Amino acid sequence: MKFMTRGIYSTALIQLLVSSGFNVTRPTRSQSERFGISSWDAPDAEIVDSKSDRNCIELKGSSDVVESILDALRKTFTDLIILEVKDSGGLLSVRVGFPNDAKLKLDELRSMVAYTVPYHHYCRAGGEGLSSMVTIAEDLVESGVVPAEEMSKNFREQIINISPRMGSLVKIIHLKPDGRRIILGHGKVVRKSNDSIRLMRRIMGFGAYDGLGVEKYPGDYAITEVSKFRPWMKTSYYSISGTLKGCYYNISTPVSIYPDHIHYFDLEVDVVVKPGSSPEIVDANGLEKAVQENRISEELKKATLKIAEELASKQP
Repeated sequence: MKFMTRGIYSTALIQLLVSSGFNVTRPTRSQSERFGISSWDAPDAEIVDSKSDRNCIELKGSSDVVESILDALRKTFTDLIILEVKDSGGLLSVRVGFPNDAKLKLDELRSMVAYTVPYHHYCRAGGEGLSSMVTIAEDLVESGVVPAEEMSKNFREQIINISPRMGSLVKIIHLKPDGRRIILGHGKVVRKSNDSIRLMRRIMGFGAYDGLGVEKYPGDYAITEVSKFRPWMKTSYYSISGTLKGCYYNISTPVSIYPDHIHYFDLEVDVVVKPGSSPEIVDANGLEKAVQENRISEELKKATLKIAEELASKQP
């Protein structure tokens, strides 16, 4: 079974899939040098970065080979998200999402082949600026200018401290298990620390807040508390006069915080708290549906429900 791959995950994926019995064909120069690949046969499947979101890959080719690659990925990454599947009579196209825990495993795989800075794939997915930082840092180590241990220590400290500036506007990018990519508006950074930010959003329209069933009006505002790599966010909704209308805990894969946006894969289930009422876990059926459709693993479902139960109990 032959595949070709391009993009920010290619080295790690080659390391994984070759050890799982797959063969690489049509390599880039760096792939040929790192793995000794010389085959130029036609591939049975191709893996490339998703054009719409660099946290994802597009896998396409003959159905049996694509399914075999998916099996290998599922065995390695328990938090894998299968976002979209298109079957066209023997040809299969699948969009696959890599949450942060998967990215850390991809870092480990890549480091078996070449020097890899901490949070390599986290940075590659975060935009051109961070991606360029990765390239420069790894080139300095590979050329012998900076020792690997020193670079790793300094790079880790830099990445942990990356966050948006006070007063800046930040996009909230929310990927659903069914493949929908939703931007939840722009929040203004009103407080920050090394690993967390607080965003404020003004409510502009009428209607009701999802899950809470409470009416919203122009002038209301929302405060969202986000911590880097924490698998949930808390949003508190207030009236124009500052009266709390309710709190909403969105459970997701560990959240990425970048200079101009935050990113996560939504896991459907949430916890809502209305003033004077007990916390309630909602939308658990959406999580179960994602498991039944083979979009997420049973293990990830159990971990998600455990987080929901803890949030409902403690309400941090």
